[in-house]
Parts: sequence; structure tokens; C-alpha cells
Amino acid sequence: MRHKQTAIVLGVLAITTSIALAEPEGIWGGGGMGRGPGAGSGYGGRYAEIPDLSPEQMRKIEELRRKHRAEAAPLQNQRLAKRSELRALWAHPNPDQEKILAKQRELAELDLRLREMTTRQRFEIQSLLTPEQRERLSQGGYGMGSGSEYGLGAGRRGRMHGGRW
Repeated sequence: MRHKQTAIVLGVLAITTSIALAEPEGIWGGGGMGRGPGAGSGYGGRYAEIPDLSPEQMRKIEELRRKHRAEAAPLQNQRLAKRSELRALWAHPNPDQEKILAKQRELAELDLRLREMTTRQRFEIQSLLTPEQRERLSQGGYGMGSGSEYGLGAGRRGRMHGGRW
């Protein structure tokens, strides 16, 4: 039984790794934030909707976004693998509470690291904006508002239930 579960977990990991490597920008693609917060505008968030960005600002923001995707992709893939491992632990006839709690801690640590990376990126992007652009952004003056929590891009995750990313 143990060998069968190991084989299933390894098979799932092999498939998800293949998918991640087959897509040009990793498993989350370029059309969505993946695991970061943001209900609406895809990867660029509200910054993508600022109409008065200069070409230089757009270039720098795109560079930051590319850098963030490259740094976040390995963590996102690790998180995906750990979620598969957690599902396998729960699928065991007699789940081990300590192993499950340890795996959940690992997932929480990855989530925290990804959120911190996203926060650092947001501050970097805001540093590129003029005071007027930052003011309008903080007042929600860009884009279409909060919407209905759609917009992660490319139909990869669908609706964000309860605003949870």
C-alpha cells in the first residue's frame, strides 16, 4: 500500500513538473498572479491599468514583474508539490497528525515567503510612480474597481472564492 501511495505522489509530481516546464512562464502562466493577492487585473495588478505611465515606467515595471515571476516560480512549484504531499498524507488510512501539521507549516512558510516577495515588488513598483499616480492608485482611481473577484487570467483558477487567493 505504501509503495502505491509513493508511486501516485511521484506520478502527480512528474505530471505537474512537466506542465510547469512546458509552459513558457511556469505553471501559473503570464496571465495571472498565481498565488499572490489580487482580484481583477491579472499579473500586473492595478499598475497595468494606470493609463498615464511613461514608456520608461512601463519598461521598468515589466522588468520588475519578470524578475518577480522568475523568483516566485520555484516557490510556487515547491508549494504545489507540498500540497500534493499533504493530500497524500491525508489520503493515508491512518493519517499521521504530526506529519500533516509539519507539512502545513511548510506550506505556510512558502505562502509567507511568496506574500513577502509580492509586497516587496509592490513597493518597488510604487517607487517608480509619480506622487500623482500613487495618490490616484491609493484612491482606487484606476481600473474597474473590485469587480467580482475574477481576473486571475487564462482561466487557470477560475473564481476566487471568498477573496482567498
